[in-house]
Amino acid sequence: MYRSQEILQIFYKKNLSKDIIQYILQLEREKIYIDCIHQMIFNSYLFFKYQKDKIFYIDIKNSFLNEIHEINGDTQYLKKYCKKLYKINQENKISALYINSLRF
Repeated sequence: MYRSQEILQIFYKKNLSKDIIQYILQLEREKIYIDCIHQMIFNSYLFFKYQKDKIFYIDIKNSFLNEIHEINGDTQYLKKYCKKLYKINQENKISALYINSLRF
């Protein structure tokens, strides 16, 4: 037996009219539909976030390995390299803010 049929039987035992029962079931279907839509949106967000991270990693994995090989365990060079990456990151943020501020 389907869930809606079970609900119909329970409400019939409570002496509710068929119109009220149908209205309650309709409200429940709408609520379930909205919850499913929200869940699908959330799942698609998680999927695309994971895919983006995966593609990002696959694309630049070799450059990461080259950077590790370039540092070669030298902590002084690692500090210089981190400062260089920090400056590049800051310049990118400033450029992104400038580009976002442009109006077309």
